[in-house]
Amino acid sequence: MNELEHAIKLAIDSKGEQNAVNKAYLEFIKANFIIPVEAAHSESEPVVLYLQEQNQTYLPVFTNMGCFDDWALSISDKIQLLKLSGVDLLKGIGDDVTVCLNIGSDYYKSFNSSEIARMRSMVLKFFS
Repeated sequence: MNELEHAIKLAIDSKGEQNAVNKAYLEFIKANFIIPVEAAHSESEPVVLYLQEQNQTYLPVFTNMGCFDDWALSISDKIQLLKLSGVDLLKGIGDDVTVCLNIGSDYYKSFNSSEIARMRSMVLKFFS
């Protein structure tokens, strides 16, 4: 279990206690992510693999290759990997996107648009 997964577990176990939640957000900002992109495009302009369901947009992201490999098994020949820091991910993501962290793992977590906005505000505090 990495620092982000551990912080998420503690936040969930605390039933949303604000200090634990803030710690999870901070670990998200500090983390490095593996993001699936379409294989047919150039490395200089990758096309991120968003998932759509009922007018909602989801972005699958992973913290380790084990989680990624389990998720991507059936589409591995159609995708490539993009690695981004938490800060870069937050800078580049759209406003109405839900980030799905480590889909299918014991430490799966969806970050909704309000959580993404909160983490962006934390980044602005740290880097301004």
